[in-house]
Amino acid sequence: MTRFHHPAIRVASAVLFLVVSEAASMAQEPAASAKEQNDGQEEKAGSPVPFLPPWAKRRLSGILPADGPPHGFMVAFGDIKRGSGFAPGAGYVHPWSGGGVVALKGAYSINNYKMVQMAAQSAPLARRQLILRGRARWQDAPSVRLYALGSDSPDVRTGYAETKTEVSGEAAWTPIRFLRFLGGVGLEQFDTGLAHGAAPAGALLFASMPGAGVDPRYLHGQASAAFDSRDNPGYSRHGSLFSATLHDFHQTTGGPYSFQRADIVGEQYISIVPNRSAVFLSVHVATTMVGSDRVVPFFLLPDLGGRDLRGFSDYRFRDRHAINWTAEYRWFALQFLDAAIFYDAGKTAATRSSIDFTGLASSVGVGVRLHSTKSTFVRLELARSREGLRFIIAFSPVGQ
Repeated sequence: MTRFHHPAIRVASAVLFLVVSEAASMAQEPAASAKEQNDGQEEKAGSPVPFLPPWAKRRLSGILPADGPPHGFMVAFGDIKRGSGFAPGAGYVHPWSGGGVVALKGAYSINNYKMVQMAAQSAPLARRQLILRGRARWQDAPSVRLYALGSDSPDVRTGYAETKTEVSGEAAWTPIRFLRFLGGVGLEQFDTGLAHGAAPAGALLFASMPGAGVDPRYLHGQASAAFDSRDNPGYSRHGSLFSATLHDFHQTTGGPYSFQRADIVGEQYISIVPNRSAVFLSVHVATTMVGSDRVVPFFLLPDLGGRDLRGFSDYRFRDRHAINWTAEYRWFALQFLDAAIFYDAGKTAATRSSIDFTGLASSVGVGVRLHSTKSTFVRLELARSREGLRFIIAFSPVGQ
């Protein structure tokens, strides 16, 4: 389930605090006590990473969200849908005894995206191997970027409106360490249409999309298996992830829009200098399966751009199948701050046989990430592709 403790404004302040004001503040800080100096030395032992001095840790503790489970009322910055822009909101989290939790969240973005969600998670069951989750969610995106299908589509876009209503539940089973199985089912209703104020040329582009203007209701089932030895899903420096997920979208309202989709993900962290730098490699393949008399609606097709091809706009490429890979060199600059150089490449294609490593769109860039030991809170990145330069500020939804 989505984590609801995401204080974006304070996190952005923390970036400035770490990068700009460290030296100046040190000059004004009283000398640390002998105990604080001792603690700092013990923490540094065996690690070349520059740890923050005690005075800095005290200040940062009031800015960064805690790693522990949130509770009570709080400011919530919500992952509504990519392209929503800055989305402040409010949330309330009520923990249950034993580790369960109920959470409410609502958010409204500067681009008029809206979201309301209620989610619940059980305490660990069956010798702490099983967790049950459920949620009810409504989100409205009045203008989502839309381009023509394929990796060779021109840089010409329009916007479409999408409203999604969902009620779903899932079970996550971890029989042994590193091995995880997940199964879930939900009802999902989509309502789509051309964005308000779109140009006539945009109306033609929208009308050419498969499933344009349809409002399907789905019984969405999914099952996945994963080997996951990473430190934490939200922030890792070591380990591997290999996962496969199968989705079945069964249209309950009748019509030609039932289909299946498979997603295969591989991630690997390779230490270069222990506790100081690492290489991150990832590959993701998404493919849809559909009968000759069936159609995959464009808004459920695999897409690339923004989060994976960072030099391109959100949803820049869509089609029946997609592949992308990323290589990053990560330098652990400070205790809570990493820097990275990255290269992304990928493409979408109409046929599965075209999914290979030729003719990929690519981007290259640099960035910094603010994090705790378990979660990444914010990413600031500069990426360049054949379509120009993009500056990205992303508040990462963690704890899914």
